[in-house]
Amino acid sequence: MNMKRLRSNQHLYAEKPWLKDFDDDVIKWHDKWVEFYDKKEFADPVYPAIPLKDLFNKWAEEKPDKDYIIFNDTKLSYKMVNTLSRKLANALMGLGVKKGDRVAIMAPNIPQYIISLHACLKFGAIEVPANVLYTVPELTHQFKDSGTETVIVLAPFADKAIKIMKDTSSPVKRVIAIQITGAPVELEKGEGIYDFNEIIGPANDAEPDVAVYPSDISKLQYTGGTTGVPKGCVLTNEMNMTQVVRTSEWLGVAVPPEDFRTLCAIPLNHIYGYNANVNVCLYKGGTIILVAQPTPDNLLEAINKHEPNLWAAVPAMIIGLNNHPDIGKSKIKSIKGIFCGSAPLAVGTLQKFEELSGGRIVEGAGMSETINIFTVNPVRTKRKFGSCGIIWPDTDLVVVDVESGTKVMGRNEEGELIGRGPQFIKEYWNNKEETDKTVKDGWVYTGDIVKIDEEGFLFILDRKKDMIIVNGMNVYPRDIDEVMFKHPKVVEVCTIGIPDEKQGESVKTFLVVKPGETLTADEVIAYCREQLAPYKVPRFVEFVEAIPRTAVGKADRKVLKQKELEKFKN
Repeated sequence: MNMKRLRSNQHLYAEKPWLKDFDDDVIKWHDKWVEFYDKKEFADPVYPAIPLKDLFNKWAEEKPDKDYIIFNDTKLSYKMVNTLSRKLANALMGLGVKKGDRVAIMAPNIPQYIISLHACLKFGAIEVPANVLYTVPELTHQFKDSGTETVIVLAPFADKAIKIMKDTSSPVKRVIAIQITGAPVELEKGEGIYDFNEIIGPANDAEPDVAVYPSDISKLQYTGGTTGVPKGCVLTNEMNMTQVVRTSEWLGVAVPPEDFRTLCAIPLNHIYGYNANVNVCLYKGGTIILVAQPTPDNLLEAINKHEPNLWAAVPAMIIGLNNHPDIGKSKIKSIKGIFCGSAPLAVGTLQKFEELSGGRIVEGAGMSETINIFTVNPVRTKRKFGSCGIIWPDTDLVVVDVESGTKVMGRNEEGELIGRGPQFIKEYWNNKEETDKTVKDGWVYTGDIVKIDEEGFLFILDRKKDMIIVNGMNVYPRDIDEVMFKHPKVVEVCTIGIPDEKQGESVKTFLVVKPGETLTADEVIAYCREQLAPYKVPRFVEFVEAIPRTAVGKADRKVLKQKELEKFKN
């Protein structure tokens, strides 16, 4: 237990007595969840007091010939990636990029993404992960908010960055395009537009002589959080280092850390993809197997070729492999440790994949504001289906009332989750207003509606912002989703609230039915009436071919809500 953290708010107890209640709750229950750690030493992790670049340089020196990145049939050793990252770092500095400057990396899961990331770490530039699918207005906001001056981008998407650079109100000064071998994209030429390979070629391959410290910012991870306005989570080297250690140690129960071979299918621009692959492999010098487009075919091809043993997945990916016609004759049994997050995983789906692979799926929960993880199920000890696991080492979590955020809720009582720990943000980038809403007296208010049981297992009920209010009654969409996922004819489901002039909001459920099956709205409503309180039963049901999803595979309620709001306005 981190006593220094427990003592940090004691001077405020007289003014804000609820802070003592928070600390007392942590002290009361801490030993309960530690009891289920796979190793008791997990309770007191030790973090190297060095910047991330030092850890990478260590493996490049000790394991120069080991594969660090595998992409299709291309293999890049630690020595090669270190050399290329050094050259890119020196090239960027030659173009005027300095320590503390923001550099956006806008590419799918390709080697150049990781090379660019390590280049930034080498001289203290701050990475700004950007999604290639973002529109020009979305990217413009992100680049302006972060003060991004340099964009490293895959060539087919470079026109967006170039257009933004031409806007005189934009901070972007230079665009560096990554061309795809064998399929070059014709780009306009002009001041501030560079080719990735051309600037690396003649650059110096010496380690940049720039002091980088653990406290230096390494990444601005943009997130919508509890509002729809993207905000930059300020993440430092030392914050990331704590997750390097904890995530790797946790998974090291499933696979020896020195043999980590991660299947990197979650986008690297997402905090989940980054932590479960880059951070994990920094710990003992592991190998990252990149998949740019995570279709079932591409995933299975990467598994058969390179035999990864760790995989960070989302339910849609696991479902896709479970149903792949060639899964039985594949090398799926190479995968022994599987993280699953972003959405609930049906028990039947979990059990089928574990039977096929012989591996262990551990579900967890987290957010960009926590560098991916604050709870996860143990690998070997107790696991509870439907739970996101036990409280993460060196992490304090408390459930408080939704209204005031100051009253501690009892075990198994619903409320908003608040947390603190070395992975929790202290601020959003240049955004005091949103910081003050989220970070209060050292506690981050997550916006997740949850309950925690007596053993420290967390159950996420919903997002605070997704809560539907029907005639004054709170309805959590996940309650309906969980019921419908159990229906034998349903493949996908997503529930939202839609405007209702009489009762404020009504419940509407979108469903994807299994091929060859039929289902009616009346049957769905009748099924829900058997298992849900009357006010939770969907009033409207719509059958769709697919549920829209975010880049990381979550059901995108925002898209469905927007379409329904447009209908309501018309």
